This record gives sequence, C-alpha cells and structure tokens, in this order.
Amino acid sequence: MGVERWSKVRKPLQIMKVEMIPLSEVRSHEEVIEEELEDFTRSLKSKGVFYRPILLDKNTLVVLDGHHRVEGLRRLGAKKVPSILLDYDSDDIKLYTWYPIIWEDRDEVMPFLEKYAKLEEMGVEDAQRKVDANEALFCILPGIDGRTTVIYSEEDLMDDLGKHFGIEYVDTLDFLTKMENREGVLLYRRAHTKEEVIERALKGNKFPPKTTRHYLPYRYQDIRIKLSYLF
Repeated sequence: MGVERWSKVRKPLQIMKVEMIPLSEVRSHEEVIEEELEDFTRSLKSKGVFYRPILLDKNTLVVLDGHHRVEGLRRLGAKKVPSILLDYDSDDIKLYTWYPIIWEDRDEVMPFLEKYAKLEEMGVEDAQRKVDANEALFCILPGIDGRTTVIYSEEDLMDDLGKHFGIEYVDTLDFLTKMENREGVLLYRRAHTKEEVIERALKGNKFPPKTTRHYLPYRYQDIRIKLSYLF
C-alpha cells in the first residue's frame, strides 16, 4: 500500500527500560497494512528473534509505535510483547501525521476520487483551513493557480486508493519541493490529537493505517529476544 519517507534527523540514543507486557492488555489505535504485516511475520519466523520494542502509553497501554509488530505477534499466538512504557502526556512526545503522495498524474487520480468522494474546489489556504478544522478529510497539494480540491469522504477512502495506486507517506510538507518536476498528488490532512488516539483505541474504532506519526527527541535501543520467549 505504501512506503514511508521521512526527513532524516540524527537523534541521541537513550537507553530505555524494556518490559514484557501481556498482548491481551495492549490496545491498538490504527489498522495495519496486510502486505507489511506479512513481510514482518515472515521475517520474524525466519530469524526467530524480536529486535524492536514497541512504544506504549504507560497509563492505557495504547500503542504509540509498533502496530504491525503487535498484530504480527498476536497472529503467531504470542502472549507477551517487549515494550517501552512512556508518559503520553509528556511534551517530549509529539503527535503528527503522515501525508500520502500518489505518484500519478492528477488527471489519472481525479476521476477515481470523483467516483468515491465528494469534491469541492476552492483557494489553497481556505482548503487547508477547512481540513485543519476537521470539516474535510483531505485537500490536494500542490495547488494550481492558487486553487485546489477539497475531499469530503469517509476514512476508508485510503483503502480504495491503496488498491488502485502506489502510495508513499512523507513526514513533512517539505517534500512538496521535490514534486516540482514530477507528476504527483499530495493529500494534505490534519494531525489528530492525543485524546483522539486514546479514545479511538479504547473504543476499538481504529484509524486507517499511517494516520498518526509519533515523534520522540531521541532514539531508543534495539533488543535481541528469542521469539520462543514470547509464548
């Protein structure tokens, strides 16, 4: 369905405590991409070693990073998952979003959108304000002659798009500068709040894949735990 591209920032290493958390108590807030999940479980079974702890909110055990790892372990029948527990209320944890880019000519993308979503054309700044106010799901960037298209639709639109187009997810709008000489459509969307993340997880009403992007000012250590130890 898509790959992630992010702005590379060198962050200091911080060694964090890793705890074994029962999978039955872990709550996810995003759906997974089946292709990525299959790749992960195939690699995990082949190597027999779990390398990357997941990140959890310490109060609710909601997944902040590691949805595919969690779901992969669940489907394999594991009972525990190596986890780092974080204070989600901390200012160190920032919540952003991924911006989907469809690397196709706009003339190819628009007919598809017209079939699956309600569209409206308006000024670029007005469109972004409407999306930020949660009055629309996406707007299309870059604009043309100061105008763009606003997309009103249910969130499952991303599933339909992923079945028809290759999608790349980028972490900042700086990637717009790389689209100047390439055909492509970037879907601008608002970042959700931490409260929305927790509420979705607790209610089981998950976001589509690649909706949220959590940022920490540091990187944490890899681990080496035999897969058999998690059963």
